[in-house]
Amino acid sequence: VLFRSDFQTWLNLEVETPINKRIMIHLEHQTRFINNSAQYGYSYFDAGGLYRFGKNLRLTFNYIFVNKKRDDPSFSYRHQFEWYLTYRKKVGKFTFFDRFLGDMQFKDFNSDAEGKRLRDFYLRNKITARYKLPHKFTPYVAAELYFKFDGMYYERGFNRTRLFYGLLYNLTEHWLAETSYTMEFNHDAKIPSNNYFLSFGLVKTFFQ
Repeated sequence: VLFRSDFQTWLNLEVETPINKRIMIHLEHQTRFINNSAQYGYSYFDAGGLYRFGKNLRLTFNYIFVNKKRDDPSFSYRHQFEWYLTYRKKVGKFTFFDRFLGDMQFKDFNSDAEGKRLRDFYLRNKITARYKLPHKFTPYVAAELYFKFDGMYYERGFNRTRLFYGLLYNLTEHWLAETSYTMEFNHDAKIPSNNYFLSFGLVKTFFQ
């Protein structure tokens, strides 16, 4: 059994601003350093808009540019498009979220024989449950299913499952700490694999 561990650092910056009571635009950038945080490995730029149907239902559209390091020194460039509906429901101290997402991409547009073909059509459903505890703690659990429509025969269908366990803590009015554990099961790939992630993060909110 091959076991590989890697300490990574992810840096994320996100800015959101409302246009009116129903429409919001946002920009996001993330950079990841891999191989024990010694090497640049991945980044993406995300721009999109959100439409609020009511207090609990939102529709989001995003364009994402991705720069991802391959196993060799080269990089893969992707143009991704996604939309998703998010529904929120509060029941006592519980808050439930149901996110239904569709995405697709152009991969290596100018350097791959298939680069100009829109591909990797996914539908993803993620359900999250949070519980508000005293002393500013909020634990949560979540599950996400991936369904792929194209690709090789072993890629199509339900090909990935993710399970999330986490804890949020409000340090101050503007600072939020999060720790989480994620299990990822790639069960319909040509070479099935399982991945496990333990993460710690700090979130700074500039505007309330």
